Amino acid sequence: MNCENVKKQIVSAIKDFTDIAVVGLSGGADSTLVATLCREALGADNVYGVGMPCCPIDKETFNNRSKLLANKLGIEYEESSISSPVDAAIEELGFEEDAFPLIVGNMKSRMRMIYLYAICNYLSEVTKKRVRVIGTGNLSEDFIGYDTKGGDALADFFPIGQLYKSEVYQLLDYFVEQEVLTEDLIDRVPSAGLWEGQTDEAELGYSYNEMQPAVQFCIDNYNIMEALIKSNSEQLTDIIKFVWKRHIANKHKHEAPKVVELTKL
Repeated sequence: MNCENVKKQIVSAIKDFTDIAVVGLSGGADSTLVATLCREALGADNVYGVGMPCCPIDKETFNNRSKLLANKLGIEYEESSISSPVDAAIEELGFEEDAFPLIVGNMKSRMRMIYLYAICNYLSEVTKKRVRVIGTGNLSEDFIGYDTKGGDALADFFPIGQLYKSEVYQLLDYFVEQEVLTEDLIDRVPSAGLWEGQTDEAELGYSYNEMQPAVQFCIDNYNIMEALIKSNSEQLTDIIKFVWKRHIANKHKHEAPKVVELTKL
């Protein structure tokens, strides 16, 4: 990948789309890259990084890295805990976190988006400028729907949405070479951080590098994938079948809600 060319394209698109960027900083590779690209496009004063811890491990690991990143980039940084509203929602709904970790994890993701849009609205009112919540999803995650509807799947703009996870790391390595970032700011073990010890690979059963050729195969053969599935084509490996099944089950996360079309009123 020509990192310089890709960087220029993304930076140009960010400039066209917004004046001020609000980015949820998780300490992960994706949000680190998006914050860096926004700083390149808009200047440090126009990028607001937001850390939203929910438990001690968030503060000690993910948010500590987020603070270091914000300091390195010189961007605005705010840390706001989501633990109180999440705990209140869990109590009100009667969910036990240990029994329903995915449900509670999704609640955390959606609560973070509530915070981001509240900050976005506030900055818009105060500055009278275009303020947007910038998404951090990448192609590897988005194609299989490894995100939360109404949470990290929701944003105004996804600048790295066409980059595989491997390409995210290529761009991060590029910024390290340019001395914009340092290696200690890059998380090499992808995790949504929705519960203690959670990693993407452990939850999915495959690494992003393993899935990348399968995602590309599905994209290249998108219009005939159902026919290949029905015919049980020898081209379909287990990992390709896994990727396609997840894509079909979760693609609603990235589509506009259906509206009932009436032929007569």
